[in-house]
Amino acid sequence: MHILVTGGAGYIGSVVVEELIRQGERVTVLDNISQGHRAAVHPQADFVHGDLADRDLVEGL
Repeated sequence: MHILVTGGAGYIGSVVVEELIRQGERVTVLDNISQGHRAAVHPQADFVHGDLADRDLVEGL
């Protein structure tokens, strides 16, 4: 399954992403890095810098 996690660069999101990847899921992180850190994103996750409010960006995912 391919899962989109919003806020995946924050503490809670990064823990969720790590667990999903550990379970073998494919993960894309969408985060605007306003409070998180790019370094917190799991290296096996795809990363998209942006905001959930950006309709064009989200529809392209």
